[in-house]
Amino acid sequence: MRVLLVGKGPPDRGGISAYLGALLQSDLSSRHALTLLNLSRDETPSAGRLTSSNVARTLADARAVWRESAGAQVVHQHSALVPGVTMVRAGLLALAARLRGRPVILHVHSGQVELWLSTPARRALARMVLAPVTRVVTMSNPSGHAITAAIGDGVTIVDNWVDLDEFDETDPVHSPPRVLFAGLLTPRKGAADLLRASALLSDRGVAHELVLAGGTPDEGLHAEREVRAVRAPAAVFLGALPHERMAAELASSDIFCLPSWWEAMPLSILEAMASGLPVIASRVGDIPRVVEDGVTGLLVPPRDPERLSEALASLIDDPEGRRRMGAAGRRRVAEHFTASRAIAAIDGLYRQFEP
Repeated sequence: MRVLLVGKGPPDRGGISAYLGALLQSDLSSRHALTLLNLSRDETPSAGRLTSSNVARTLADARAVWRESAGAQVVHQHSALVPGVTMVRAGLLALAARLRGRPVILHVHSGQVELWLSTPARRALARMVLAPVTRVVTMSNPSGHAITAAIGDGVTIVDNWVDLDEFDETDPVHSPPRVLFAGLLTPRKGAADLLRASALLSDRGVAHELVLAGGTPDEGLHAEREVRAVRAPAAVFLGALPHERMAAELASSDIFCLPSWWEAMPLSILEAMASGLPVIASRVGDIPRVVEDGVTGLLVPPRDPERLSEALASLIDDPEGRRRMGAAGRRRVAEHFTASRAIAAIDGLYRQFEP
């Protein structure tokens, strides 16, 4: 089938871009003719806000979807979906494809969905603006349940996935231990909380290195500045890195940490587990289904630097525990979160629309 993928691709460094890149390089491209309509722009991010530039961008993108949909049989659109401005935008892009007579699969990537769709008014908005969408796909059970409560049937869960062949199993024994954060530099990813936890460790004499790989988030420079304003002596900022460099960064680390305020099923955690790293993450979204507390890593409450510092200290001081958890994490990815499982599920969705 001819499938039009719609979403932010390179040079964007977010999760949607990484996911689209993985789809295009996967076995799915040998089964279907995949084309990417890249909606990424080289401009200061301002997603989620009602501005004249965002309105103009949405109208231009809707015209592009209308134009490119003519050559497709299915449109596979990727979006964070929330907040409300983003949801309206997703609905308009889907409407453009449906006016061409094309079925639209809307793939939702944000873990904030379950929190945002918490009122009757917001659920009503979702029912209205997502009416053009043929099928909704999400990668976490909490998000799926929230969207189902809003729009009814037509929601499919497809787990996030990782190609194990791209990641070598590491031996986390660096001195001092190296803690890696990979994600957009924004408080909602827990980056500021992690810096505060690192500062607490330094105050207590716990030797470690904290490396943060990530750039400006969709909400703009103000969020990145808020993170960088938190002082932590052991912290090093690498900036935004191309996705292909992450395997090397993971291989040179001892612990992966993502203390987000909300998530669906982060690809970064699966990549860290595929690399044999123990993971410290917040107990939000579907992370507890991926990270088994005490087995493949440690789970902590979100927005709690003190508890986060305690979890970090326990693994920093336990190299054998890091090895054991890392090996268990790689096995868990191999058993449950492989490319073959996810690609088979997406392939099945496409084939439902075969003529």
